[in-house]
Amino acid sequence: MQAASLMISRLSIAIGYACAPLYLISLAVAVREVIMRYFFHAPSDWAFEVTMTLCAVAWALSVGYVGQQNRHIAITFLHDMVRPSRKRILDVVTLVLTAVAFGALAVAAFEPAYEAFTQIERTGSAFNPPMPALLKPILFISAILGIVQSLANLVLLLSGHEFPEPEEATL
Repeated sequence: MQAASLMISRLSIAIGYACAPLYLISLAVAVREVIMRYFFHAPSDWAFEVTMTLCAVAWALSVGYVGQQNRHIAITFLHDMVRPSRKRILDVVTLVLTAVAFGALAVAAFEPAYEAFTQIERTGSAFNPPMPALLKPILFISAILGIVQSLANLVLLLSGHEFPEPEEATL
């Protein structure tokens, strides 16, 4: 179980690193759009939607990386106030609740993702790309990645690995 959890963590890291260039590409598209719009008076129909889609894909698919690195948004005042022995209990409860929340998201996202993908749902804009057919399934996949990484973190925590502090999170 521990070996599988470490493999899942490595996969989450790989996906996170693979998503990073999408932000750079979206920056290049945005810079191109600014230049074309304000220097050549030739705006495009597609730049905004492409930029938003690239950022959304990168953000959504990085959920496993963020969870593995313990870099997610957290309200830590209670965690910081309790004794170290209680912190482990709070970490277990947090990971279980996180997996349940991702499970609820996966259940809620499945049907809209399936319909958008099978019907090739489009945005309806002037560019009219099939972005919903891409983004809705990615939201479902991201929820699954979140569940899997949360459970991997839980297994590692219960097998004696310390849940890393954000500053020291590595694999």
